[in-house]
Amino acid sequence: MKIFLAALLLALSPGVSALGEHTVDWGSRARYAQVDADNSGQSASLLIRANLESEWSDMFSSTLEVDAVGTGLKDDHSDGVHFNDEPLIPDPPGAEFNQALVSLNVDAATIHLGRQRINFDYQRFVGGNGFWQNEQTFDALLGKFKLASNSNFTYSYVANANRIYGDDADENNSGRTHDYGNAWRPAAFLGDHKQHTHLTRLEWNEWDYTRVVGYGYRIDNKDMPAVSNNTVGGSYNLNYKASAIKYRVQIELAQQNRFELSADNLPYYLVDLGFGINTWELSSRYEILGANDGAAFVTPLGSNHDFEGWADEIGNTPNTGVRNFSLGLLWRASPLRVETSYHFFKDDLDGNNIGREFDLDFVYKPARKHSISLRLANFEPEGNTDRVRKVYLDYSFNL
Repeated sequence: MKIFLAALLLALSPGVSALGEHTVDWGSRARYAQVDADNSGQSASLLIRANLESEWSDMFSSTLEVDAVGTGLKDDHSDGVHFNDEPLIPDPPGAEFNQALVSLNVDAATIHLGRQRINFDYQRFVGGNGFWQNEQTFDALLGKFKLASNSNFTYSYVANANRIYGDDADENNSGRTHDYGNAWRPAAFLGDHKQHTHLTRLEWNEWDYTRVVGYGYRIDNKDMPAVSNNTVGGSYNLNYKASAIKYRVQIELAQQNRFELSADNLPYYLVDLGFGINTWELSSRYEILGANDGAAFVTPLGSNHDFEGWADEIGNTPNTGVRNFSLGLLWRASPLRVETSYHFFKDDLDGNNIGREFDLDFVYKPARKHSISLRLANFEPEGNTDRVRKVYLDYSFNL
């Protein structure tokens, strides 16, 4: 925090500001969250984000962004850093650099070096988990190179994933992990995952309505080797709109080898269809994260919250894999947006039912910078009457 403030004051000083153009901005998000289950809990949190964008020349720029999260009701929930007997709501307190990078911009390429956001496509495989107060960012080198008129190739080397649990969930002075109750903190709850990861993505977008994406990800996670993998895949995307009618199609296939577990040829399939008239859209989504050899397809750098139900009960893919069939209905008419979906979860190996989930999202956005949202999730496990209900009430400014 002190480094950020010093850099901010320095950038705003007349002598340094004359060297370039600088823009300071900020945003915030207040959240109340509640979990209603066998063991109920609640949390309150406030995110404040400050951002300094500097244009040093036509070619060089930099970004400095710091996040500070404060929390209340600490005894009523576990936050991913501190654990008690209450439910997990992973919005821990803390302050850290969310982004700190320099950029080189030329006609056909953009190169970023430093801590940065990397969001590929819908963030299913690589993204920021931006729903949570502490966003996931990456210490990385990223180059994006223009191809043809509207296509591009992206390569990134990732040295570290700065995860949603933050720096307070990192290693202690002995070089090992912080104490986690009476045991060592599991790698899944570390705030940083050291990486030796290569990400490549090719997007071909030269047609009016269709887009084709191919990718290859070699994820080598040094702190949690079990999730290391090689993933190769591709997707076809169609978006068409004619007057009041619109429809979209996404078809995606991928194959993964988890080399630390000697599990090969793990499949991924996705068919996502949407049909809209005026302010309504009906959608159907079927996603399979396949399993064999005692392991399943995983997405350790992506977001599960956005795709596996907002109750987060599926979480990381179980070893038997997951089949997720969902139906959704969306209505939007400014300043309101209402989205609902119903999920049916099965395991991939035997097709046994895991559970069902109903999700509902209300968003009221009276102005460009202001947004109020209410997110509800209700998960019903198979063969168990103990439902899990979660509520998130947010007010966001300029985020």
